[in-house]
Amino acid sequence: MKTNLLALMAIALLTGCASQIMQSYIGKDIREVVVDYGPPTNAFDMGDGRRAFQWEQGRSRTSPTNVSTTGTVDVHGNSAWINSNSTITGGNTTYSKCVYTMFANWNSVANGWYVINFKEPSLRCQ
Repeated sequence: MKTNLLALMAIALLTGCASQIMQSYIGKDIREVVVDYGPPTNAFDMGDGRRAFQWEQGRSRTSPTNVSTTGTVDVHGNSAWINSNSTITGGNTTYSKCVYTMFANWNSVANGWYVINFKEPSLRCQ
């Protein structure tokens, strides 16, 4: 029970990291996001005056490789023969992509797009 509580507390602390960063840009010029994270990979008009700006982040994870070798040695006089069998497990790489979307409105006085909201990232992208 104590382990489950600790795991839930850890998840609660980690959840929302990306959202908190995105929240900090609300009310700021989108160019501040560009300065911090580079140009968006995509930008498009939403049809209601807002523009969506998207950044993609790719992640990869490779599981550890394990090699298990078993065998026998047959001695014949001054020579020996080894019969072995190796099993290789792991070493698989998985790829995932996270997309972060911010919405902005045009501010003609400041001559720029100002962040008004963002799309909540998926849990695995937090």
